[in-house]
Amino acid sequence: MIARHEFIITNLSENLSAEAVFQTYSKRGTMENYIKEAKNGFYFDKTNSPRFLENHARMMVSVLAYNIVNFMRTLCFTKETKGFQVSTIRLLLFKVAGKLVHSGRKTFLKLSSYHVYHELFHKILRNIQHFKWQ
Repeated sequence: MIARHEFIITNLSENLSAEAVFQTYSKRGTMENYIKEAKNGFYFDKTNSPRFLENHARMMVSVLAYNIVNFMRTLCFTKETKGFQVSTIRLLLFKVAGKLVHSGRKTFLKLSSYHVYHELFHKILRNIQHFKWQ
C-alpha cells in the first residue's frame, strides 16, 4: 500500500487546484526575478550613505535606469535578445572598446574591430533608429 501525504503549500482559504496555486505563485516568482535583476544589474539595494535622501535618490536613479532598459528591451530588441538579463546586455552590447570620432559636422562611434557581437549590436541600433515616437 502506498502512503499518500498531503502538504499544505499555501495559506489561501479556498480549496484550489494545483494549477491555480501554480498560476498564483508563478506571478510572485516572476516579480521576485524582476527585483533580483534590479538589485544585481542596477544596484537597487545599495545604500552607501547614512542619509535617507541620498539613498532614496540613488534608488530612484536605479529604478529609472531599469525602466529605460526594459522599455528598450521590449521595443527595440530582437526576438532572441528580449529575454537577456541586464548583466548579459551590459556584457554583450555595452562593454565594448570604442571611441567617439568627430569629423566635420558628424560624430561617429567607432567600435573595436574585434567585437564579437557587432552584428547584434548593429541590428539593435537599427531597431532603435527606426523607432518613431507618435
